[in-house]
Amino acid sequence: MKKIFKNVYHLGDSGCSVYLVDTNSDDGLVLIDSGMNIYLIVKNINSFGLNPKNIKHCILTHCHIDHIAICYELKVSLNENMKFYAHDLDADAIEQKGYDRKTAASWYGVDYNPIKLHKRFTKEIEILKLGDYEFQCIHTPGHTPGSISVLVEIDDTKILFGQDIHGPFMRSFGSNKGDYQKSMQKLLDLKADMLLEGHFGVFQPAEEVYKYIKGYMDSNR
Repeated sequence: MKKIFKNVYHLGDSGCSVYLVDTNSDDGLVLIDSGMNIYLIVKNINSFGLNPKNIKHCILTHCHIDHIAICYELKVSLNENMKFYAHDLDADAIEQKGYDRKTAASWYGVDYNPIKLHKRFTKEIEILKLGDYEFQCIHTPGHTPGSISVLVEIDDTKILFGQDIHGPFMRSFGSNKGDYQKSMQKLLDLKADMLLEGHFGVFQPAEEVYKYIKGYMDSNR
């Protein structure tokens, strides 16, 4: 766990890497994915001098259990008004039971407790304006049909939350390598200064972001 940039924090690895943005406004704290361990998330938010009960938004990059497992717990334990967002093509698996293969819950032996989404994204790019920041939620299918990546610009620095760029690709996930190639090119075209990946941490400057994404593109053709 560490502070990565102004108002941007890595809350540790809890199934996946969980990131947080402090909007410094009435919009509170924004989580990028939830992970699987609420105690770790709460402890690390507290360690930065922030209040976990001020999490008001959680953007889910896709429907896999290591990214969504504690959503219900966060809402019940911390803030019943917390809003969750995901792409429409992964939304059913987040809002309903019965998708253990698609969410990979069966891999982890987890009994997933569904959460109702505040909004299902349906467009190529959807923007959430929270505080002074614009969270560009970009549809990047491939790993799953509803995978998204999130771009936030802070102090002229483009920060890309590009979860699970590495894959893997499974029929049970609805993976599609053709879609993946197009999605990764879309991310390269953003020319992000910093990449916060879903399992392998932080990559910077822009040259390292390009190298990381392009490397996986080439190995997953």
